[in-house]
Amino acid sequence: MQPPRPFHVSPPDSAWLRMEGPTNAMTITGVMGFGSEFTMDHLRTFVGERLVPFDRFRMRIEGAGSVRPRWVPDETFDLSNHLHEVVLPEPAGKAELEALVSRLMSEPLSFERSPWSFHLVRRVGDSAGVDGSAIVARVHHVIGDGIALMHVLIHAVDEYFDPENPTGRAPRRGKSPVTERLVETIKNAGAEAADLILRPAHLARRLLAAGSGAGALGHLLAMRPDSDTTFKGRASTDKRAAWTDPIPLGAVKAVGDALGAKVNDVLMSAAGGAVRRFFQASGQPVGDVTVRVAVPFNVRSLDRAHELGNSFALVFVELPVSPPTARERLETIKERMDAVKESAEPAVVFGILQSIGRAPMWVHQLVVKMFSEKASGVMTNVPGPTEPLHIVGAPITTLMFWVPQAGDIGLGLSILSLDGTVRVGVTTDAGFVSDPSALARAFEDEFAALADEFGGGPAADD
Repeated sequence: MQPPRPFHVSPPDSAWLRMEGPTNAMTITGVMGFGSEFTMDHLRTFVGERLVPFDRFRMRIEGAGSVRPRWVPDETFDLSNHLHEVVLPEPAGKAELEALVSRLMSEPLSFERSPWSFHLVRRVGDSAGVDGSAIVARVHHVIGDGIALMHVLIHAVDEYFDPENPTGRAPRRGKSPVTERLVETIKNAGAEAADLILRPAHLARRLLAAGSGAGALGHLLAMRPDSDTTFKGRASTDKRAAWTDPIPLGAVKAVGDALGAKVNDVLMSAAGGAVRRFFQASGQPVGDVTVRVAVPFNVRSLDRAHELGNSFALVFVELPVSPPTARERLETIKERMDAVKESAEPAVVFGILQSIGRAPMWVHQLVVKMFSEKASGVMTNVPGPTEPLHIVGAPITTLMFWVPQAGDIGLGLSILSLDGTVRVGVTTDAGFVSDPSALARAFEDEFAALADEFGGGPAADD
């Protein structure tokens, strides 16, 4: 394997790198659970053969706080610096795994080596949706965004790994099998704004339309801060993680079909209802309350997913917290998401992110502060595999991740589908909400109410 060549961190990657702060590390944390025992030898094989061929997993950041940081080879690269085994009190179940994730996501990764780590947890019980072992993976956002990291995962499973093409690079003409699988995954999962994910180039055309860019920028700048709720405040270093039980994807689609809505509309409606339930349970007002989330939109062509990095924009969407009925909440969020899909806001924000990646740090901090004031959380939906898959012979039974936040944002909602089910990960700052499992349960309750009312019950599981 040839040593990787140094290169400058791209402006969008630099923007996310520089959002790393003392209270919010820009680290994506995920859990992969298996239906059989997974050993350290399995982990070394998986990482050494299937992840390390991607250059960034063997490189470190030089000048992380500078205007022109670079990726340079990690001359002391050693898998033992990145692979760890964790022993949890037995029987280790969902609560113990959530506590481990919370502890790890509260610790920043080191830039003295490539910023990623994998923690193997043995003998995890089925209360976590795992019946064997689990991996807690931590990858800094500068390595890649959700679509790029999903490309890495799909290329690495037994069913699609190709030793002759270890990074799943697309051929000069046409798509690689990994890219084709990623496209099919997005379509089958009913992912957020699939047209933007699969055909992002029309964002640029939209931005060139007369006045659209200026109008979107003006709207963004004029947007008032959202309401002063329990999700607003000064962020701390203590983060907490939880996730929902699996929700049948067929049930989500059935609810959407009943009301002419997309899968993502249904899930965002459920998020708004979950926040409403959480506020009501804790005695907080729900009328005339504005709770916005920053929602990522992909702006890369999928035949470049193997290149890693970050190619996504953000839009600010108000969750439907105030509408009193599930129907009203779903209709409200559908209207808002349809407006976003037809706006130039994603392209404008992507341009801002490119600009602040090279701007002086004070400009970068000013923009991050502005974003933090306009939103209480980050909410992302990444389509996962739609079929049973294996790694080194072990079946993947659970897949979950938690999105990082920037500035003083203290809430993260992460949606991930796997083999016909959907799970939602909840991240909170402990200073805002000490028990995110209450929000996870509220999400489950809200979707159950949607399913009961609109035909997405058990009969829709397939």
